[in-house]
Amino acid sequence: MRGTNEAMMLVRGELCERVGALSQYPGRAGAAEFVARVDGIRSLAAAYGLHPVVRLAEALERAVGERGRNIRACPVALYVSRLEDAIGCERLDEGASEAILASISVRL
Repeated sequence: MRGTNEAMMLVRGELCERVGALSQYPGRAGAAEFVARVDGIRSLAAAYGLHPVVRLAEALERAVGERGRNIRACPVALYVSRLEDAIGCERLDEGASEAILASISVRL
């Protein structure tokens, strides 16, 4: 059990680093690269069953796409903040995902 917990801590740490890099991402670098980074976060989270992170990454990808791939028009900071919360979330069920997504809707 200890190995599993340590592995999950490493995964969560890696996800935190990747999400932190998103907040520093320069909008002029291009939406395709940004979406690829978000997709990497989504893929890693999916591999370890972190469903709230997966759902938020999907929502961020959609938000960028809906704004014509204009990263500056997307509230990236809001998504990054909620992704950080989701990474640390102990609940991994659909209810947790919905609650976090709803908190973004309220803030928008």
